[in-house]
Amino acid sequence: MNEKLVQELNDLSLSNYEAKVYLTLVSKGPLTAFEISEATKIPYPKVYEAINKLKIKNIVEISLETKHKKFKAVEPFIAFQRLVRKKEEEIAELKNKTKEISELIEKQRFPEKPEGRIWVSQGDREFLERVSVMAAKANHYAYGITRKFSRIAELDEEVIRAAKRGVKVKLIGTANFDRISLARAHWYTANNIEIRIIELEEQPRICLIDGKEVCMRIDNENDSEVIWSDNKSLVNLLKTYFELLWEKARKFEPGQKIL
Repeated sequence: MNEKLVQELNDLSLSNYEAKVYLTLVSKGPLTAFEISEATKIPYPKVYEAINKLKIKNIVEISLETKHKKFKAVEPFIAFQRLVRKKEEEIAELKNKTKEISELIEKQRFPEKPEGRIWVSQGDREFLERVSVMAAKANHYAYGITRKFSRIAELDEEVIRAAKRGVKVKLIGTANFDRISLARAHWYTANNIEIRIIELEEQPRICLIDGKEVCMRIDNENDSEVIWSDNKSLVNLLKTYFELLWEKARKFEPGQKIL
């Protein structure tokens, strides 16, 4: 038995016994439960247990004979598509559930008051998630400085919502485009986001909303430091910086190509 393949199937939500039964049926063809037990050294009752679970996952087929039933593996490319679809359904359900729970918990959260503190965390995605939260709270404007026009699903959703409710969203790109960043920039302009371009050396990624909050991502040798603050002095400083860059930057045209 290829243990590496067993582990790979574990990642697709199959237990060790389920994975071994499925792989045995793939390699040896249709078998009875007794033959599977002999081939895998899995105890006979556990074979039936594994088969029932594989049947629920719809990746084994059962012969119609009432005696000495045989079991057959569904072709791997079909079986794995079914497993992935099942996982996607579970994830979609989990997303809906977590959204409901988040809304319930949010109602109990103590209202945040401006404290002027500076908070630090790490990670590229951490920055984009923080920006998503900020975009959801924006009422008047949201400014951003970016290099690659990065996107995640949460940010996409909140940017679209912000633009629809009349928030003025402006982005400054600080680097020449590759194909991916160009496609992302076009997505933003298609959703009514105003973009300007200015070539600069390494710059922090910045998000600023309503003159109230700012978030910065500063890359270092090993990771990205994410700095968030509602400190009025820092917010005003970065707002002024953004506005100066905006005046110097050139307008991004929707049909612009790679430079």
